[in-house]
Amino acid sequence: MQQNVLSIVKTNPNELCLREYLLYLKSDKGARPKTLTGYEYDLRRFVGHFSTRDLLDLRQQDIREYKFSLVDAGLAPRTVNRAISVIRSFYEYFVDHDDYDIVKNPAKNIQGMKVPRTIPITLGEQQAKTLLDGIMLTGRHAIRDYALFATFLYTGIRVSELINLKTYDVNLEENYIHIRDGKGGKDRIIPVIPQLANALQLYLQNGIVHDELQKSKSKVTRYKCGRKYFVYGEDDQTLFLTQEGKAYSRKGIDWLFKSYTLRLGIHKEGLSLHALRRSA
Repeated sequence: MQQNVLSIVKTNPNELCLREYLLYLKSDKGARPKTLTGYEYDLRRFVGHFSTRDLLDLRQQDIREYKFSLVDAGLAPRTVNRAISVIRSFYEYFVDHDDYDIVKNPAKNIQGMKVPRTIPITLGEQQAKTLLDGIMLTGRHAIRDYALFATFLYTGIRVSELINLKTYDVNLEENYIHIRDGKGGKDRIIPVIPQLANALQLYLQNGIVHDELQKSKSKVTRYKCGRKYFVYGEDDQTLFLTQEGKAYSRKGIDWLFKSYTLRLGIHKEGLSLHALRRSA
């Protein structure tokens, strides 16, 4: 057993450095799981590139050459810049620790790529109105979907935050939404304007059912709208539920958004859920 441990230490110094740094990010810096995953991905690509060399022996020219290898691989400027930023942070950790024989950060003076400026895609005021009005007029689950997208447009909330909202996070007496464990693990309070408060109240307290006449079969199909119609089994108080009574995934909300924008004629290339944050 002791020989195996010594073998690992001797043959995988880069792997040990990587693990130590990731543990530091998690325990000392409180990095979120998504952040850790991103850092590990960039660093493992870096480790793989220098698989036969000790990372702590690399010099500035090595890092510069690595940067251009990412460019040659076709990575976008933002992706390249993020990778270099992660590497810079990685080395800074070991420079600050006297246990390692590295006194200079080889990535410190590596300049980032120039990122081309782009015009952000947003929904105009009229398009946003078309989206919400269209949902109420055509949506089979209109009450829920209207409340969901109104929350995006009137608060600028992140998709991940909306997915994790609970019913008790919505306070309609004092008109605010409590975001728990948001970006960076921080909580915050978002004011709720009257239009959004009305939409959320209708979704949470009303049992409206949307009736749709199926002309081909001359019968009425009933579609659930109020939140209580989406609850199956034990209720964990997730605010927005799918037809199966589960919390939405990002992919599910993406699909719902795209289907509405296509149906209502307001879809355009590059339009995404993030556009609703910009439109807010």
